[in-house]
Amino acid sequence: MSRVIVAAEGNPLRDRGTLLKRYAFYAVVLCAVTAMGVHLIVFGTDWGRMGTFADVFGIIMNLAPSLAFMPKIIGPLLQTLLMAFWGTLLAVLLSIPVFYLAASNITPYMMLTYPLGRGLIVVSRSTHEIIFALIYVAALGLGPLPGILALASRSVGFMAKTTAEAIENIDRGPIEAIEATGAGPIKRFLFGVVPQVLPVFIGNAIFQLDINIRRAAILGMVGAGGIGLYFAEQMKIYEYGNASACVLGVVLLVIIGEFVSNRVRTKLISG
Repeated sequence: MSRVIVAAEGNPLRDRGTLLKRYAFYAVVLCAVTAMGVHLIVFGTDWGRMGTFADVFGIIMNLAPSLAFMPKIIGPLLQTLLMAFWGTLLAVLLSIPVFYLAASNITPYMMLTYPLGRGLIVVSRSTHEIIFALIYVAALGLGPLPGILALASRSVGFMAKTTAEAIENIDRGPIEAIEATGAGPIKRFLFGVVPQVLPVFIGNAIFQLDINIRRAAILGMVGAGGIGLYFAEQMKIYEYGNASACVLGVVLLVIIGEFVSNRVRTKLISG
């Protein structure tokens, strides 16, 4: 009898008025997104400048990588790789005091050092590496050094944030055991905290190096050296084949870096 009454009155969990309002809202959002897409793609694009299909196909053919230019970019590719390496290494070193201040369970003075550490993380993670590169190029001039500093400044936030969160989730047992022996804060940190977060820290450092290889390839476009500088120069003189060769070189460099970083990370995890 109760099932018949519920069926007659309808399901209270699916009120028709609520469903109507919900789907009406979805319809309005869909119409708004469609209207914006049509405005940007159809009316906001100068289709006449694209030319005919033959013109587009011809431009695509001109973008074929020039293999003869590949030997000339080996040096810039190595410079890009070194920029990523030194930028990551500098970020690893700089992140140590930052995550020490930003971890709530080990920070020396909660009201002072914790906001300082978290503030440095926010500044690093919220500022794009190109902005850092422009600042350092303006201060130090052109070259790989501004790129290294920009990568380090951008990477500190990631390294410090992930490590600080790992420290906040560590097991307190080993620390309390070391503290019971009368050890000071430095020894508690070195022998109670570091062994628990070291695998996470090393794994994140390898992952950050993999990311910085991609970032270093872009920073050269703003004068920070590396393959990006060659790419920007070739684009300015309309040598699209040479520019595509630079892109191909970056792709190969990233693939090699991805393979090596995955192998190293797997060894660390399995070990």
